[in-house]
Amino acid sequence: MNSMVLPFSVQRIVILAPHPDDDVIAAGGLIQRALAARGDIHVVFITDGENNPWPQRFTERKFFLEAGDRAKWGAMRRREALCSLSRLGVGECSATFLAFPDQGVARLARRRDTRLRDALGAIVEKIQPTLIVSPSSFDLHADHRAIAYFAHTAAPDATIATYVVHGQGPSERLACRIELDEYERQRKREAIECHVSQLALSRDRFLSYARQAESFYAAEHDLVRVESAAREWATSFVHSMRVLFGMYPAVGTESGVQPAADVQDGAEGSLRV
Repeated sequence: MNSMVLPFSVQRIVILAPHPDDDVIAAGGLIQRALAARGDIHVVFITDGENNPWPQRFTERKFFLEAGDRAKWGAMRRREALCSLSRLGVGECSATFLAFPDQGVARLARRRDTRLRDALGAIVEKIQPTLIVSPSSFDLHADHRAIAYFAHTAAPDATIATYVVHGQGPSERLACRIELDEYERQRKREAIECHVSQLALSRDRFLSYARQAESFYAAEHDLVRVESAAREWATSFVHSMRVLFGMYPAVGTESGVQPAADVQDGAEGSLRV
């Protein structure tokens, strides 16, 4: 596979980010390539990342967080997201914040709540993207898997590429691997550094996502589904244990990648299903 030739059109790209930061972590290089090819980028942030308690507790030295605290944190993460996109040349008008509940998207799917599907469908109808970049159902974070479900059901006829932030996608489904040059990696790193809230506990791990390559996988119309609460909890628990005990291989190895900062909240969020 030629990693320098993209197997899809970048004329109009919609990138779906479960939380502020997933866009640049997964596709900071792709964003740069698309803009260099005069493509249009639109980033849709599904949640504000407001339910991100451990970094907030550490930063604010406050263990018990109330609704107002979470709202303030989410507003800050929105600002960080806009700063991050601006470092890559994406303007504020190209970002949409849907404000669905952080750590709660899978519950929406189980309740047959169609608001997210309808919102994504309206965006697709308006922008008519040549490519949708969606989180993958192989991701170990429940929000990512649920958004994969909503994205594929909202746009059944669209060209979709998927990405994995927490864990590893299957090599047999690899659609494209983009090799970043040193300049692209530096700009991606600068974009990631805008997410100051996420660097407090996980700086080295977080910045390691500015690595040499970005991988994108085939569409998953054949895989996406509504998960049971038990499966969501079990996956989140296993995932959190891997984080806590350092069981993820180093970023950049062939065997996998480490999770970003938000996954340390996965088990806590899963207890509220």
